[in-house]
Amino acid sequence: MKTTRANTLGILAMAIGLASGCQAWARDDCSGYFLNPQNGNPHNTANAAASPFPLKQGPALGEVSYKLRDDPNTYTLEQYLTKFCTTGFLVLKDDQIVFERYLQGRKPGDSLLSASMSKSILAMLVGVAVKEGKLALDERISAVLPDFKGSAFADDTVEDLLRMSSGAALFNSFEPGADSDNRAVNPLIYPRQNVREYLARKKERAAAPGTAFKYNGAQTALLGAVLAQRMGGKNLTGYLEEKLWIPMGAEVKGYWIKNYHGEEGVQGQFAATLHDYARLGYLVMNQGSVDGKEVVPADWIAKMTELRRDKPQPAHPPYYGLHAWIPQAAGGRAMFWGVNGQNIFIDPVARVVIVHTGNGPQAEFDGNRHLFALRDAIARSLSAPR
Repeated sequence: MKTTRANTLGILAMAIGLASGCQAWARDDCSGYFLNPQNGNPHNTANAAASPFPLKQGPALGEVSYKLRDDPNTYTLEQYLTKFCTTGFLVLKDDQIVFERYLQGRKPGDSLLSASMSKSILAMLVGVAVKEGKLALDERISAVLPDFKGSAFADDTVEDLLRMSSGAALFNSFEPGADSDNRAVNPLIYPRQNVREYLARKKERAAAPGTAFKYNGAQTALLGAVLAQRMGGKNLTGYLEEKLWIPMGAEVKGYWIKNYHGEEGVQGQFAATLHDYARLGYLVMNQGSVDGKEVVPADWIAKMTELRRDKPQPAHPPYYGLHAWIPQAAGGRAMFWGVNGQNIFIDPVARVVIVHTGNGPQAEFDGNRHLFALRDAIARSLSAPR
């Protein structure tokens, strides 16, 4: 039954892709998935701001070229856009849009699925809740969720979940049909799954709490359950709207896809426009403030994006903060990173935000190596004297 559901999603995704009118140059294996998932799926809606924060039109980016370490060739931004399954590309310099392109029939008003960029959005809400005294980083999961006593997560803290270091034995795979924990909590794949009950049944541990980094969206799903518990039953999209979406000046509604139990897919199923993803990046670049008004505490943004080598980390860069990825050249730089080509790159040093959405056929986006080099080239170009 699970495999059938996954295959059905794949067929529907391809059908959506054909309907979206891919341009002639597009790769024929680009998926139609990630486009307007709120259409046809249960979801909660975060309303936009009455007066959106304006993103101004700035001077054009101009030609950008980049090279790879082990490749003598030079590539350009335009070549990149035609080589890989990119659906949207936007560059901010401060609050000015210097480059914006939509591909494969996407339009500025389309809502594009965030994939795991959603994890970083949830982390921003956790920071607000911490400031409000609703949560603390050192709180244990079983103290917030009594039904988790005796589970693999009982002794984990909120921080352990944020750092992907719960120690629970979890299997991570994005392969269609795989019986993995990250897929099991995905409302687009298993809309009838009771995520809280599913996770409470987990008993096996692979490591002690807070000692080993092991990426799995099931930990984010649990973090969402923890925050929802402290919200007293209020859905997380309502909290998002009140504390983040409207205060940051979102221009268009945001959507969190949910399952039939009302649990939002906080680990990967948020959807928004390219412009509003850029506003999220701008918010992080400005230490949680917009127009001089604090939306997310500055000290929380610093914690999210701080490279802590004394905490469990991936074996190689990019590293991990509090549900945010951190490049080797840290300094406040960070990225929201999702499968198949979803990225928000945030560089407070160069004052640059880059939003990239994609629909690559593989979870490990085949353009990553090029995209990271292109990111650095754009930041250098916009930092150079003009």
